[in-house]
This record gives sequence, structure tokens and C-alpha cells, in this order.
Amino acid sequence: MKKIEKYHLFEVLITDVCNAEIVEYCAVFEKDGIKKEVPAYKRARDEYIVRFMPEDTGKWTYHIHLSGQSADGEFECVENTGNNHGPVLADGYHFRYADGSRFIPIGTTCYAWIHQPGKLQEETVKTLKAAPFNKIRMCIFPKSMPYNNNDPEHYPFRKNAGGEWDVQDLDFAFWDNLDQQMAELAQIGVEADLILFHPYDRWGFAALCQEDSLAYLEYCIARLSAYRNVWWSLANEYELVYQKSTSDWNAYGEMLKKRDPYGHLISIHNIFTLYPKRDWMTHCSIQSSDINHIAIWQKEYGLPVLIDECGYEGDIEYGWGNLSAFEMVHRFWWTVCRGGYCTHGETFHREDEVLWWAKGGKLYGESGKRISFLKELLYHLPGEGEAMIRPFGMNPNSDKEDAEAVKQNEHFQKLLDSLPEHKRDALISLTPTMISGDDYRLQYFGHTCPAFVGADLPRDGKYRVEVLDIWEMTRTLAVDGICGQARIGLPGKVGIAVLITRMEGDSLKIT
Repeated sequence: MKKIEKYHLFEVLITDVCNAEIVEYCAVFEKDGIKKEVPAYKRARDEYIVRFMPEDTGKWTYHIHLSGQSADGEFECVENTGNNHGPVLADGYHFRYADGSRFIPIGTTCYAWIHQPGKLQEETVKTLKAAPFNKIRMCIFPKSMPYNNNDPEHYPFRKNAGGEWDVQDLDFAFWDNLDQQMAELAQIGVEADLILFHPYDRWGFAALCQEDSLAYLEYCIARLSAYRNVWWSLANEYELVYQKSTSDWNAYGEMLKKRDPYGHLISIHNIFTLYPKRDWMTHCSIQSSDINHIAIWQKEYGLPVLIDECGYEGDIEYGWGNLSAFEMVHRFWWTVCRGGYCTHGETFHREDEVLWWAKGGKLYGESGKRISFLKELLYHLPGEGEAMIRPFGMNPNSDKEDAEAVKQNEHFQKLLDSLPEHKRDALISLTPTMISGDDYRLQYFGHTCPAFVGADLPRDGKYRVEVLDIWEMTRTLAVDGICGQARIGLPGKVGIAVLITRMEGDSLKIT
């Protein structure tokens, strides 16, 4: 009996099928009362494939019926190994793999890398393999904007005699290449955040009618959903896709939620205004540099928040593409210590116009290795932390607790209550940028330069304090074995963080 690893692809090829009418589900996979129905997709002129991703070990049987053709069989699903942890799922404000392993999204952006020549695609995968990034934002349709003006060799569809895209006339070379790259990304442990629509389009894909758009999505689901590393992003900057309405976007989200047999993550990315909360959303994919707002978005949506676009490290002429390396790293730390997750991008001017953010290739910036330093730290912390947003109700300049202080704080609270809501929300920026778990506290000071910071630690344990330099990538022991009130000396420079960890005997709970 054929053996397939849990969360790997199992495929059945059906030949000699001419223009089959694809029904919603044409294949049934069963095991011990578990039943999964999945669609087929057209792979070549007279060939169709059914793909299945088993999520439980044991013997699976299947029955496929497609345009009069039938196929039956069985296979054994065995345990997953290596970096195969299954699909990523939302878990509160965080993420986990299907097998329970932690997943901390450390993303990057290469919008049109699959539309470049083969050698450049190979170089992109090679670069990713050595980089810290475990998620990549990428477009299925080609993208047209400055530094990204080339025409790809292949498109998802071919045009009809009238010069319009025919979504039923597939260019299989395009989809075969996407398959190859999806498999390569899965092998190196990178999630593919697939952008389904976007406005930067001179070819007409953004203008597909709703019927054709839904047919395209059906094909994406049938062909791609069995990859464990798929995320669905309905759009990049949805507001600028003027041809589509809110009802259109909702139809796409609802289709993906209903038809994807594996429940992959679904989001929609904005340019100005976040898309209203919908049941099909699994997380927020946000373009904003207002990182202090993460707590507000978490409260409003009840979902994990990814700052998927906060600017790019580079030196091009556009304001969104000339952040310093330090600023890129700073925004990662700032986001993490506000309880969210951040995505990187790089836009250094090159005469050949091969910029990572658009076409992939090589990375030239200085932020990547420092983001790797943060990633290693986060994965070694004992569990996910929650942002510590101190509720305002006390005068932040008062450190007294006597009767007079209580009276003054009552007046202060009245002033707060009189403020418009957006003004009260803005006060989050005055709270410490900090996440805390059961046995640790990580505070980041950003562009400020304090000479010391106070800490009020529980007296029922002992704590170790380290001072971290996010640029120099150093961890310096400040004090060991303390509890209660403490004053921690700092170097008085930008880019400093403090990590306080609880000790057990002579050892830390983190390594």
C-alpha cells in the first residue's frame, strides 16, 4: 500500500477526460468515519488531477467520479516528519501549526517573483532558504508598477479571439511553475501568502467579471488548497481594485471558507481602511505604520494582527521604499512588543530593476540578520506573550497612593472621559511597549534613550535581567537573581530592549 506522510500531497491522475464539467466535489476520501470531499482540477488537455492532503494517520480509501470516469483506491497516511508541521492556524492573537508546533510569522514580500525568468526564481528560493523569513506575500497575477514593468512569459489564462482573457483556457505552463514553487517553499518551511487580486494591473485581470473571478478562485482551490503552506489573501490594497464591490469580496471570502477542504488562513489587505470584520477572516493583514493601534485592532476584530506592510528597507524615491535598515528592524520590534507580527520588504535601487520587493533575487540590506536575531529570541521564549497595555485612569506622572493622589486621579479620569475616542486610543503610545508571558517580560524602548528603567518583580521567585541591543544583536546580563523593586541601568541609546526571565534554581526556563 502506498504511504503518504501526514500533510503531504496525495494525487490521483485521471486521463482521457475531455472537457469535464467540474462539479463542486467529485472525490470522496474516507477513514474511520472521517469523510472529506474534494474537487478535481484540469492539468492538461485531457487530464485531470484530484489532490488531497491527509490530516489523520491510518488507512484512507477514496472514490472519484468525473464525467463517467471512476477511480477507487487506498493509501496509508504516516506521521509527519522534519519541518512538515501541517497548515498554519490562527490561535487567539497568535498562530500554531496543525500539529501543535509554534508558528511565529516573520514575513517578507516578493510580489511578482513567480513571473520572472527561471534563473531568477531559483535565486529567490535560494535566498529564502538562507533568510529568516517563514512567510512570503506573493501575487498569482502579474504586477505592473515602477521597477516591475516586464511582461511574464506565461499568464494564468490565454486570450480568446476577441482579445479577452478566457478563464477556461488555462496556460498550464504557468500553473505547473506555480506548483513547483509552492512545493519548493513548503520544502524550506516558507508559507505562501497568495494574493488573489490586486490593482497594479495593465493586463485586465482586475477587471474580470464576477463569474470569471469565481471560476478562477474555484481553480485555485482545486489545484492549490492541498498544499499545507497556502494562505489566501483576497487582495493587496483592496480599495484600489475599483471594479470590485464589498459584495464581491465577501463572495470570495465565503467561497474560500466553504470550498477549501482544509480551512487555510484567509485575509484581505488594505491601503487606507481595514476591511470590516467578517466571519471568513482568520487574521488581519494590515498596511499601516500606526503600530500602536495594534491593541485597538485586536479588540475590534478578536484576531491576530499582521502588519504586512509598514514600509520597506531601501533607497528608492518613493516614501514607502526608503526606510533605513534600523527603522525596518525597529518596526519589527515595535510590532512584536505591541502584540502583533511584522512583514519585511526590501527596495534598493538597481539599474537592472531587480528589487526584492517585486522580483526577488538577492537581499542586499542589513535588516535581515537582525530580524533573525529577533526571531531566534522569540522562538526561545517560553510561550507567546501578550501586549501589556496599561489602562489609563491614573495620572501617569503620579507615583503616590495617598488620599490626595486618589483625588487628583479622579480629576484626571474625568479629563480622559471627556476626550474623543480616537484621542483616548492615541494614549496607548504612552504605555510601555511590552509583551509579557508567565515567566518573562520583554520591553522595547524604540527611539527613546532612557538611562535606566524600574521593574516591580514578584517576590516569590528570582529573575534574570538582560539588556538587548537590537542593532548590535547582543544580550548583556545586567543583574541576576533579583526580585521586588529593581532599577536597571541602560546604555542611553536607541534600539534597546530589556528581557526579564524567571529563574528555576540555577537555570532559566528559556535557553
